[in-house]
Amino acid sequence: MESKIEKKNFGIAEFTQQEKWLEEQHKNGWRLIKINGIKYRFERCDVDEWIYQLDFKGNGVAEEDYIQMFMDCGWEYVLQHDKWCYFRKKKEVGADLSIFNDRFSKIDMYSRMLKSRQLIVAIALFAIACVIEYFTIFTNAFKGDGNGPWVDFWSGALPWIGIALLVATYFSVDQYIKLRKMVEELKSSEE
Repeated sequence: MESKIEKKNFGIAEFTQQEKWLEEQHKNGWRLIKINGIKYRFERCDVDEWIYQLDFKGNGVAEEDYIQMFMDCGWEYVLQHDKWCYFRKKKEVGADLSIFNDRFSKIDMYSRMLKSRQLIVAIALFAIACVIEYFTIFTNAFKGDGNGPWVDFWSGALPWIGIALLVATYFSVDQYIKLRKMVEELKSSEE
């Protein structure tokens, strides 16, 4: 069967964009079959409209019961990647097109996402980046002075590694802030 691989990167708060992208792929005749990092593997299928939904699965959820719950509601289990579970359902007029029936279930999922230690990772990345930048800018610890190729390599590479970690920190904090806003919007809509 014909298949293709697409590279796409979505942040944790961009799962709805990922759902829409997967729906567009399926609409163009490509069904999701596997994810490996940022590589999405698709196989050729009939051109049709399907709805994709993602759920951020918490720890301690019984695998079989969890999947069966969605299947009982008409959703096809596609795969699990990291803590994300992927489901799809053929688009039908008048059918429930969301795995979340109410605002409270969405708030619950967003809260699980916020508890996924993303902010702790961002803080750790920031701290490591600051230490690297401190040593490369304000000390002679990694100055290349002909002491060998490894010292010369690190003196050139470390500032860029520190900058890359700062960019990763920014991206991680940005995703965390987006999630917080999503939760706040849902909570404020109940008032």
